[in-house]
Amino acid sequence: MKSTLIKGIIFLAVGAFCLFWTQTHSPANVGEQLLRKASGSYSLSEPWYYASLALGAILVVYGGLSVYRGLKK
Repeated sequence: MKSTLIKGIIFLAVGAFCLFWTQTHSPANVGEQLLRKASGSYSLSEPWYYASLALGAILVVYGGLSVYRGLKK
């Protein structure tokens, strides 16, 4: 396999994981936050939530473009 294709697949996987993780730790209302604290989970603050979403989206787009370029060659 070409290095561009492998790099693209890795970026896609990391970006998808970042988006999934961000969605499961999204800011919530007070009731949901209390339930999460009781279960040992936590929520991100709004700035970190949006920063994580942006990072995940950038990684997915870059990975998708890399996979496309790797398949095109």
